[in-house]
Amino acid sequence: VKDKKETMGFERTMKDGEILRRLAGYAKPYWAKFVVVLFLMLFSIAYDIIAPLIVGALEELVAGEFALPRLFAGVAVYAGVLVFSMASTYFQAVILQRVGQRIISDLREDLFTHIESLLAHEQLNEIPVGKLVTRVTNDTNAISMMFTNLLVTLAKNIFVILGILIAMLSLNYELTLMVLCFVPFIVIFT
Repeated sequence: VKDKKETMGFERTMKDGEILRRLAGYAKPYWAKFVVVLFLMLFSIAYDIIAPLIVGALEELVAGEFALPRLFAGVAVYAGVLVFSMASTYFQAVILQRVGQRIISDLREDLFTHIESLLAHEQLNEIPVGKLVTRVTNDTNAISMMFTNLLVTLAKNIFVILGILIAMLSLNYELTLMVLCFVPFIVIFT
């Protein structure tokens, strides 16, 4: 079986950097859509950072003497920010799904053409059809998930953590530095 694998070309000889470069080539025609998604993601990140600050301001307002119109205005601002964030998250997901499906369509077309050009009829009889179909469908679905979910979630989480860190430093830098003392231990235990 090992000799058959080597002769049929199922050994992975390509480096990760080369694979990522090739995948970036499929995403390149859609770079404008990715910029729009990044812009929409910034609104979602801003909500994640600003929402606790707005809620904290509303709690401080309610704790003391307050005018009811001022509370209504604060709640309206919070609701407006929430609706805007939800809309930007929705459009971000729609754009990413469409772009991901187009990338996968392009990739599947290239894979089909590549498989047709490489394989002779004798090889098609030796290779189980299920293996080819599984490779083309499952691997491309995993790549689709990478473009639509993984990269955006990773970038969003990095920006949220940095934004929260900046907000914490601006509110109380001494307390933030004390909290950050535990980060190395969290990284070690993780």
